[in-house]
Amino acid sequence: MPNPSTDLEQTVHGAPDQLPRFGIGHVSMTATDIDLLADFYERIGMRLVVNMGRMAILELRGGTHVVLASGDAGAATLDLIVDDIDGTRAILEVAGADPGPIQRGNPHDRFIATDPEGNTLVVNSNHAVGPV
Repeated sequence: MPNPSTDLEQTVHGAPDQLPRFGIGHVSMTATDIDLLADFYERIGMRLVVNMGRMAILELRGGTHVVLASGDAGAATLDLIVDDIDGTRAILEVAGADPGPIQRGNPHDRFIATDPEGNTLVVNSNHAVGPV
């Protein structure tokens, strides 16, 4: 049976690539204290791109940007993946994110923490199924 998705991909670009077509470019969050939250995310391992006071941008692996803008606190959930779940939990504990216990399981291990603005961080061990 023909696969319309594969057929379209081959029509547009030739042989299909091993990488998924899409990534997430930006994730937007609001914060009452942009400097506090940008500093927190930088300390736990995100790369600060720019902090303009009224807005900050941090970068994740793969180039996804977390955009912090002025607004209400605690309205977001970030679902993150890491290679070292135990080390990351220790970093978040030192940073004051009150991480819960690591739940070991299939397909990955995970724990939940909270950033200084009350946003939920769901931290999972890496579970990619191919090149990303």
